[in-house]
Parts: sequence; structure tokens; C-alpha cells
Amino acid sequence: MSPETAAAPLELLALGAHPDDVEVHVGGLLALAADRGLRGTILDLTAGDLGTRGTAETRRAEANAAARILGVERVILDFPDGRFTEDEHYLQRLMAELRRLRPRVLILPAPEDRHPDHRRAFRLAREAAYYAGLKNHPCPGTPWRPEAIAWVGGENPGQPDLLVDVSAVWDRRMAAFDAFGSQFAQDAAQPVTRIAHPAFRRGVLGRAMHWGSLRMCDWAEALWCEKPVPKALVELLAKLEPSLSPQS
Repeated sequence: MSPETAAAPLELLALGAHPDDVEVHVGGLLALAADRGLRGTILDLTAGDLGTRGTAETRRAEANAAARILGVERVILDFPDGRFTEDEHYLQRLMAELRRLRPRVLILPAPEDRHPDHRRAFRLAREAAYYAGLKNHPCPGTPWRPEAIAWVGGENPGQPDLLVDVSAVWDRRMAAFDAFGSQFAQDAAQPVTRIAHPAFRRGVLGRAMHWGSLRMCDWAEALWCEKPVPKALVELLAKLEPSLSPQS
């Protein structure tokens, strides 16, 4: 049996530019997947070594702790934080990783976001996901293309395409968020940053409460995608939360 088929199929891969990106937006989806017996993984392109607070080693430790809380696997690549590009070198490396992991559904960072790395990661990953499916592309691994791609909405999103009730896993989802103490905790001894301000955490809570109000539940997470909504995405989210339906 090849390494590509030895493990259970990877139903959900959530990609971020830095450790903690995924937990800010879709930690609940990953926790739900784990609770439903579905395999989920987080893929971080960098270790976040340019961050104002914490070190690459600290952030790796926090990232792995967060993944354990959510019940998912995690892969942290060694792309240079703030310095990876969309050239062929990084495209090929990400293609090879997607061929190795073989996700059915891929969730990406927001295409429009205040952080340049998030925007660049979206563009790079979307291209890699397409080209990884071309059998004649000179890239290591067996060709593979995700059946569906979705993305998160950043900090100032518009109307979502899909909402998922994550109320049942909310405490665990926020415990994974809070595992990144170097980034989000209040610490007078550390430099002041935007994401360490209490307002940033309130923004995470406020968006989830608002999405929940639209679903008539306590907490929800949002996704965006091309229309029509890909079948694989509908099937995955139906497993996570059977009453899910696309937003008009």
C-alpha cells in the first residue's frame, strides 16, 4: 500500500499563511470534523517567524497544542514568513504537498485581507490546487486536485455563502485559539500588537455571534466559494451539520 492510500482519506485541509490563521476563522469546522470521525488537517505555509511577539519555536509549539485541542493533524512548512512569493519554486513545493496530502476539500485564507501574506497565500494555493491535478506537470507525486475549494472572509467580510453551526464545539474552538498565547494573550511585558488587543478577540466572537444569529444558533462560522456550491463541499458540510444550506 502506498503512503498516499495508507491513511484515511483527508476530507478537509485548512491552509494558513501562519500558525493561528486557521484557528481565527475555522477552528470550529475542524473540531466538528474530528467529532464526526472525519480526517482534518491544518497546513501552515510558515512558522510565523516575523511576528512581533513569540518565536518560530514558540509558535510551532502553540500550533501543535492547538491542533491537539481540535483533534486534527498539522503540517508546518518552512516557507519564509513575509518573503515567500508566487514563483515556480513555491508553487511546485505546495503542489507536491497537496499531492501528498490529497485533500477532498481545501479551505484557503481570505483573498482580500489586510495582511499581504494572507492574500498571497490564497493566490498561490489556488493555483497550486489546479496545477497539482495535471498529470503532465513535472511535479513529484501522483496528480491530485481537490474536489472543492472554499475560503474564509477576513476581518471585514461580506455576505457569506455558507454558515455552519459550531455551537457544540465552541469552547474547544476558542481553547485552540487561546493556545496561541504569544499572539493573543494580554501581556504588559510584550510589545503592543493589534491582534493582542482585546478588541481583536471580541471581533472573532462578534462575527461568530452574528453568523449564529442568521442561523438561529449560538455560534457559527462562515465560508465563501464559487457558485454553484461544489458538490464535495455540500457533502462535507452536511456531514458536519446536516441542516446546513447555502445562504441566498
